[in-house]
Amino acid sequence: MLSFENHILGETNEKIAIDSSSDHRLAALRMTQQAKSNIAIISRELDPPVYNTPEFVEAVKQLVLANRYTHLRAMVFEPQTIVKYGHRLVDLMLDLTSFIEFRVPSDEYDDFNESLFVADETGYILRTSADRYEGSVNFNDKRSSRILMKKFEEMWGKAKPDPNLKRVML
Repeated sequence: MLSFENHILGETNEKIAIDSSSDHRLAALRMTQQAKSNIAIISRELDPPVYNTPEFVEAVKQLVLANRYTHLRAMVFEPQTIVKYGHRLVDLMLDLTSFIEFRVPSDEYDDFNESLFVADETGYILRTSADRYEGSVNFNDKRSSRILMKKFEEMWGKAKPDPNLKRVML
């Protein structure tokens, strides 16, 4: 298992290979704890081993409460699974609806099978196959992060809120 204790968002420019959910979880937690403005996530079902931990949810809560312009946006391909089994981020979204938003990508992205996490458009975690935890992390690669955010924004612009999550909010 890797340690990201010495990695600083916006400063540590080192591409690191990851190959486990614990590596992904630690990197996402560390980036979220250091983020100042936004988090963007693309995930099949919000990777429970990564994003459904008390530590990660608390880091998101602290991030969005620290600045009223901060937000977390996540695109999930399987929201019905998240609703069926429960997810701490969905619970947090219910309390902080102005800061956290989930959408489902449009049908044209059905074949998209990557997992993406971008913090402050500076650091990223990218897995080229959402089915495996093999990927890369960089805490300070603005160029790659901007490219990934461009793809995220393109998908986000065509994505829609999901009725499964709307039912949860009632």
